[in-house]
Amino acid sequence: MRSVKGIIIGFLLILLGFAAAQYSLIAAGILSAGGLAAVVVSALPKRAEKQEPQAAPAAPVPAPAELSAPELLPDILTDPPVQPKIPPLPQPEAEALYKTLADAYTRIDALSCRGPAWMLERDIRLCKAFCARWDSAKADAQTAATLREKARFVEYSNEFLLPGFGRHGRIPSRRTSGDLLEDLSAAVLKQAAQQQAALEAALRGQKWFEGVKKQLRPIQPGLADAPAPEKRPDYTPPDTAALTRKTAPESLETFYVLAFKTTGKSPSRGEIAQLSILKFRRFAPESVLTACVSPENGLTKYAREAGVTERMTQDAPRLARLLPAVDAYLGENAPLILFRADELAFLSAAGSEAVCMKRPVYDVRTLTGRTSESLADAFGAAFEFVPAMADAEDEALACGLLFCGLADRVLHLTGKR
Repeated sequence: MRSVKGIIIGFLLILLGFAAAQYSLIAAGILSAGGLAAVVVSALPKRAEKQEPQAAPAAPVPAPAELSAPELLPDILTDPPVQPKIPPLPQPEAEALYKTLADAYTRIDALSCRGPAWMLERDIRLCKAFCARWDSAKADAQTAATLREKARFVEYSNEFLLPGFGRHGRIPSRRTSGDLLEDLSAAVLKQAAQQQAALEAALRGQKWFEGVKKQLRPIQPGLADAPAPEKRPDYTPPDTAALTRKTAPESLETFYVLAFKTTGKSPSRGEIAQLSILKFRRFAPESVLTACVSPENGLTKYAREAGVTERMTQDAPRLARLLPAVDAYLGENAPLILFRADELAFLSAAGSEAVCMKRPVYDVRTLTGRTSESLADAFGAAFEFVPAMADAEDEALACGLLFCGLADRVLHLTGKR
């Protein structure tokens, strides 16, 4: 860069020398000589500077070898996907397996088929015909022939009820009947594994649920001899609160979960036969008040279908004698949690003062968008074991734990309790 500047300056000096020649020859000679010297000096190559000998750099320490992705996952990134091969099953297991396949076709219904009636009738006839052929197969050769018939039957009907093979997803075309049978075997084995996993999850959930129940402190309600309170048939259901990210966790420091077994769907058609109230503090169950109630008009079919028996209510007190204990237990102005908020009408119609207090009411059915019977769909397999005829305490505990899970997801309470 410096040599280029020197050459440019030299040429400028030479031009100035020619321009000054008409005034002074001496000045012109000096400028021209200086410019020529600058051009010559700039054009000469530079001398290499002497460098002191430096010590040879130490050999770099080899870094630990890092495996690239193709070396770590050759079967995923480099090789084509390979379908797992199902090993051949022994004869008894194969017979039971394909008997299961045959039975699956006998459970075809209009909802799963989603087809016209004549197609449904055709499939049922084919199922019955195959089952008859299966029953006639005794020897090994006959069993093998029946399996081939099964493959042709599946290819013809082009329907299957096990996971991944519904009418909405047609059976993939296979080159041989044996390949098709391998696919069907894999479907059955996958279904069995899923059922086993669901069963294990339900058992783990039941064990956890029972452990939580053992930590509850039962509250024995006192019975009052006071006259029956005035009933309020004109009860208006409360406005349910919404659980959003703006909900203050402090407002849920303490809440009560209520569950009832009743003799009817509304206070005008039934009464409370069993009630359970759980107190949660900092999203952990603390105590429970559970009591059976003797309905004034006796048990109904509705109550018996809910799991209430004569033995549970024959020595139970009337609801009027339990209301003072219920109101005292619900004394704090804390939120109320129910599967259905309109069930509070049973307590309000009976004359409960605590229910009429102005407090937030959360309807879990509305929050989840599901009914109380679909707990597993709403919160996972841990609640699959809660039966529809469970007592009020189990239903209240399941409702409370479900609400805690919903609050944890919405308010991000994990690690903040």
